[in-house]
Amino acid sequence: MKRGLLVTGSVLVVVLGILAGCAGSGSPPTRFFLLTAQIGQEEGRVGMDRKAGLVVELEPVELPQYLNRPEMVTRAGGNRLQLERMNQWGGDLKEDIGRVTMENLGRLLNSERVTLLPGRSEGEPDFRVVTSIHRFEPDETGEVVLEARWILFDGRGGQLETRHVRIVKRAERADDQDALVKAMSQALAEWAREMGGVIQARGKGGSKGRR
Repeated sequence: MKRGLLVTGSVLVVVLGILAGCAGSGSPPTRFFLLTAQIGQEEGRVGMDRKAGLVVELEPVELPQYLNRPEMVTRAGGNRLQLERMNQWGGDLKEDIGRVTMENLGRLLNSERVTLLPGRSEGEPDFRVVTSIHRFEPDETGEVVLEARWILFDGRGGQLETRHVRIVKRAERADDQDALVKAMSQALAEWAREMGGVIQARGKGGSKGRR
């Protein structure tokens, strides 16, 4: 009887020790982030009816495989990448980039008719944009590099422009994940400004890309 009590007590001590160890060594919670549109309505074309703006269709962005994952990625060296397992995207990065680009372009063009495919288009397209990203991540110093290509087509599918961009933004703090995500959002905004400028020039004076 005494031996049985002794064994039971020993097991209890071990279990309590394990529980105490688990409670004391808890890992920090995973944080989730979203990219956001950085362009305000004040940057858009003035005097335009948003409901009668240009119809622009955006194809889903193409991402390299190393970015197409829930974890955020940091470039730790020229050829080395680091996964931030405690810092993850709150949604699908590919869809997030498309949504932010659509919002930025819609505000720049002052148009409610900028659509991210395969969503429903707001009429016969004036322009269609195809985008691909080759690099898009911060490094250990807080520098965010966006390397991408975008192709502009008219409403009939004729290719108008092909442009390659390299945009560099620096976060206010390299050790602040919020600041890094903000810098990434700012890089997307600058990319949208280039697209918007070209589309505005080609659509100026009511001239439609499909004509």
